[in-house]
Amino acid sequence: MKSQLIIVAIAAIGGGAAFQLHLHPTSPLLAQHERGQTSLCMSAVPIGKKEGYVPKWKKKSTLADEAAKMSSQEKGLSGAVPITFQQGKGDDAKLVETSAMPGQPLKLVASQAGQFINYGCGKGECGTCESLCNGKYLRPCVDTVPSDLPLDPATGQYEPMVIQVKATKAKVVSSGKFFSFKSFILGFWNNLLGMFGFVRDRRKARKNWQERVENEDAVKRLAAEKKMKRLASMGASA
Repeated sequence: MKSQLIIVAIAAIGGGAAFQLHLHPTSPLLAQHERGQTSLCMSAVPIGKKEGYVPKWKKKSTLADEAAKMSSQEKGLSGAVPITFQQGKGDDAKLVETSAMPGQPLKLVASQAGQFINYGCGKGECGTCESLCNGKYLRPCVDTVPSDLPLDPATGQYEPMVIQVKATKAKVVSSGKFFSFKSFILGFWNNLLGMFGFVRDRRKARKNWQERVENEDAVKRLAAEKKMKRLASMGASA
């Protein structure tokens, strides 16, 4: 009688669970294997993210990506004053073209066109958003599209406004990691500060508690002295 063949394989999944494959003695696969006609080979393939794996949600374009390829007319932006936001200089300059109406806030125009501008106070005081427009400095957080722009005699249209905004830092790309070495250090530092603050506040609370106990003892002492004086005066009068 043919012996039963048992194949034990270790799967490279997590902690490495083992599984067994039992072949019945009457199985044709076992007979073919003993005659050398069939090779029983099992391989464990690790389950996980492959190298260069990109999630499906990252492959899809967002509304901002789709809007960046559209013109101002396709976006539904209309106006008599052509405006071009320029970020950077030379060949690396990024241009965003749009149009607006005279008197329209520049902050709203930039937001509708998809042009990012770094704002600070939002009151026109700090100068964080200060930009150069046709040789003059303006602050988009409070300034509007001028209503006294000259018209081109040949075309009868407003002259285009070129607003040079300050360059911003490169867009942060998510690493997809749950934590990083920097976040670990910052978390440890945050916990350390919290422990320090706890000890400091605990000392202050203990000091306040001691002062309150001393004040209550002083009140009790004064009340006892006053009571003794009243009893003494009552005894003397009697």
